[in-house]
Amino acid sequence: MLVRNHDARRAPPHSSEFLWDTISRHRTILIAFPALFLAMAAIYVSMRGSTYTAASRLGIDNRILQFNPQEAILPTSSISSPLLQSQVAILLSDKIARDAMKALGLTNDPEFLPKSSVPETEQRKEAQVLDKLQSKIHASRIGESYLIDVRATSVDPVKAAKITNAVVKAYLDDQANSNADVANSVSPWLRSKVASLGTTARVVSEATPPLKRDQLPDGFILALGLASGLVFGFTLAFTFDWFDNRIKTREAVERVCDAECFGMLPCMKKAPWYSKLATRNRSPRTNRQTVWTDPSLLWAINNPQSHFAHALRNTRAAILEHKDSNPVIIGITSPASGEGKSVVAANLARLMAITNQKVLLVDADPYNPGLTALLSPGAAAGLAQALDGRNLPDILWTCDKTGLEFLPNPASENGSHPGSLLNATNEKFFNELAREYDRILIDLPPLDPVPDVREAQPIVHGILLVIEWNKTSAEQLAMILDSAGPVRSKLIGVLLNKASDKMFRGRRSPSPQSHASAHTKSKFNPSSRGLGMDPPGDNVGKGTPPVPHIEWTAGE
Repeated sequence: MLVRNHDARRAPPHSSEFLWDTISRHRTILIAFPALFLAMAAIYVSMRGSTYTAASRLGIDNRILQFNPQEAILPTSSISSPLLQSQVAILLSDKIARDAMKALGLTNDPEFLPKSSVPETEQRKEAQVLDKLQSKIHASRIGESYLIDVRATSVDPVKAAKITNAVVKAYLDDQANSNADVANSVSPWLRSKVASLGTTARVVSEATPPLKRDQLPDGFILALGLASGLVFGFTLAFTFDWFDNRIKTREAVERVCDAECFGMLPCMKKAPWYSKLATRNRSPRTNRQTVWTDPSLLWAINNPQSHFAHALRNTRAAILEHKDSNPVIIGITSPASGEGKSVVAANLARLMAITNQKVLLVDADPYNPGLTALLSPGAAAGLAQALDGRNLPDILWTCDKTGLEFLPNPASENGSHPGSLLNATNEKFFNELAREYDRILIDLPPLDPVPDVREAQPIVHGILLVIEWNKTSAEQLAMILDSAGPVRSKLIGVLLNKASDKMFRGRRSPSPQSHASAHTKSKFNPSSRGLGMDPPGDNVGKGTPPVPHIEWTAGE
């Protein structure tokens, strides 16, 4: 049964764990976008100009003549909204702006002069200056009052105040001249009364140079840019996290598998070329063939305080806790190939062996027998021959320092590997092995696309699933498990392998000790940490120390 993306792959969106997981996975986004937005804000602040706006207020009045029943002529005030709007229009008219322009000599002011390099006529230059001046003048009625707000903007605060006052003065002069013309047009006996009539204005507040510029403070712009970057970054990170349904967290894999996730294993860095060299010689004590082993298979022993070792130790402890079911035969598999199950199997088997348990590691992957290639490349017989009745001690390879025994799976004489050898017909053989060993770890093929793991269910007592971090989606994993028969019911637990370094930042892990367990002394040198594939959090020494040596011996 499929599970919804956001339920199957992570903690609830409101949980703090979900938040910190998202921050950890998308740290680059959460740093890059705030930095980008902050840089854009800084560029804007450095390039924007500064302007200042000065303001003045005018009080408007309109007096008319009113005749009473006694034929007396009395002046009275009459102001309407259309009248005030007409006064605003007069303040913004060409005539008022031209008078202010001439009074201040703005035709020679660089702020108002056209930037064109082509010579202009005086008339055209004056028209352009007038047009620019009018764009900087604003007038409006203040609410429902009889006051008009007059403003002018300039790059210079003093100039802004001068322009505002010049506009107001031009308007007052125009109104005075208009009223005088009306008074002169009537008969002498009415001239004294008419002189005080008409629209009049008075300056309520004169414009002064503004102390603050019109633009927002630089600090506010920078803070706004930073905040916008954080919001954008978090939105993008959570969007990616919401629609990306690949398994990245322990909680996500537990929801899909319905089994405990024992931990995350860091992605090992590539070992240098010389660590891959296999050198065969003879043990002076047993005259058995010995080989150099791949350092990745020694990692948990070589670095007992690393995140890698801690996760496998937790796995070992969880397996030992199953006292009632006592899963002796444990299959180790993964959803697909290349997810690191063989390396996990070898390290886990070695950790179990050093606790005085009798442990057998079996390579049962016929498609990619990686453990055989790494641990016993010279093996001529293995699992297929053991099932055919060959004497088991003659086939097993033994690690002298840990006591771990290994059953390889070499190719046949024609170069091909045997097919699936783990099925119900061989159940008796493995039951007999289970009586001789405390634990048998079987490196199985992947779940997809072959059915080998399903066929092996009568043999194995439990399954350990190794999933590569950030590779398999929740839906894919659910479908693979649903199509694998009883595999889900036999799951002991899950390990997330090859996790990114960023998943371990902030999680302290003590530096590796210069000694290993007392069970792994002698030729095995656990203090040699320069393997060229150091997991996150480990302090690896400089230089190129020799590759750790361990002996795998084939039985006689």
